[in-house]
Amino acid sequence: MSEFDVTRADTRRTRGLVALASLTLSAGLLAALMLTGEPSSEAASGEAVSLAMVASADAPLASEADVPLQDGAAAEPSLVALDPATLLHVNDAAFTRCTSCPTRIQAERTVPRGGTMAGLLDDAGVDRVEAARAIAALGTVFDLRYLRAGERINLYLETETPADGSPAVTRFEGLSFRPDIERSITVARTFDDSFRARETIAQFDREMVRASGSITASLYVDALAAGATDRVVVELAGVLAYAIDFQRSIQPGDDFDILFERFVDEEGNTARTGDILYAMYDGRGDPKEFFRYETEDGIVGYYSPEGASAQRLLMLTPVNGARLSSSFSRARRHPILGYTRRHNGTDFAAPRGTPVMAAGNGIVERADRFGSFGNYVRIRHANGYQTAYAHLNGFARGIRAGSRVTQGQVIAYVGTTGRSTGPHLHYEVHHNGTARNPMTLDLPTGRQLSEDEIPLFEAERDRIIAIRDAARPAAENETPVVADAGNGAQ
Repeated sequence: MSEFDVTRADTRRTRGLVALASLTLSAGLLAALMLTGEPSSEAASGEAVSLAMVASADAPLASEADVPLQDGAAAEPSLVALDPATLLHVNDAAFTRCTSCPTRIQAERTVPRGGTMAGLLDDAGVDRVEAARAIAALGTVFDLRYLRAGERINLYLETETPADGSPAVTRFEGLSFRPDIERSITVARTFDDSFRARETIAQFDREMVRASGSITASLYVDALAAGATDRVVVELAGVLAYAIDFQRSIQPGDDFDILFERFVDEEGNTARTGDILYAMYDGRGDPKEFFRYETEDGIVGYYSPEGASAQRLLMLTPVNGARLSSSFSRARRHPILGYTRRHNGTDFAAPRGTPVMAAGNGIVERADRFGSFGNYVRIRHANGYQTAYAHLNGFARGIRAGSRVTQGQVIAYVGTTGRSTGPHLHYEVHHNGTARNPMTLDLPTGRQLSEDEIPLFEAERDRIIAIRDAARPAAENETPVVADAGNGAQ
């Protein structure tokens, strides 16, 4: 046989092998489709083929006997279909016959004072490289500078014992925590062993509720009984601070009324509270009513029904929870010196360390030791007013001459330095260099609404009144505040 004839015979043999292999694969595919009963689904049929056909190294193709092979050629493996019962057994064994099944562990850790996420993971035994990768992913959704001491962090670990009896291997899988009541942060390991962070925002329903009642014990206790929260009471004190002296004006029988926002979850549990829209206090004199209003330039304030600002240039009392121990007087017998002299301020007795607030916006003129006044702060305000704070235990961070402060900012703490018989705040107000009685001053108000703003305010006032009249009591069907997410937000 010529060389040409041998080559042509080899070509015919190769083509025959390819044709027979194609026929065999087609037959296997047909059998798999008949077993699965889903011939119309291309994806399902492909999956069925992959599960139903296995290689058999010692089973020759059905047509090999008719096709001569070259010497030394390996036999092609065949693909055979498994019956459904065998398939079920194989699948079950893949998941149940586990010789080194991993164990999932969840551990809760608390961020210590001055602690970091890296330190917390290191204390938990997490590999430092893994911890660094997880923290890098976390940084894409959460600023770690805002990680607070006391934050509860859930860590997820996976421990696996190898089949050969070697020591167990623990792998860090991720972490989760709730920085506030609305957000949940999760960092999880992905299929490619990297870490991915996700932030979930909870959705709450907003409702308007009303807390009202009369004073029997204190504004705080009675407001809570009426359905308000700590946060609402604190905000209420800020609204009324310019109109009411909380140390002397609160009396049994006084009435209060608060309209505020409340956010609840799907089950009706209170998640948090929002802004106060309306506040009223009826004690001595005429009732004090204030409505929340935001001007067109975005400034939020509280105003009387006529549009007068609730805010004053200076607060009546710059310390909370104190007792008026000595009033402004032109002739008072000094408790230490023993003779009568002018008392240019008002004294508030309070425990040592009680925060002292700036009575108004201004610039600190001095913050140091000042003779018989002991530790002393003086602030310059607008319109020729100055305030002074004496016998302080110490100064707040950043308070020094030249510092700019805002109304209500903590500037110092009650003490008994200088010529003092016990812990108290000596508070003075001066106007154009003359000492004035802080309790009787008729102080200028804050921002005044323009003539163009008054109609807009009146429309908002009427809207709030309608909401107030329709709002249900806050204590009605009162539901518990949901888990505090580590920060006690209410």
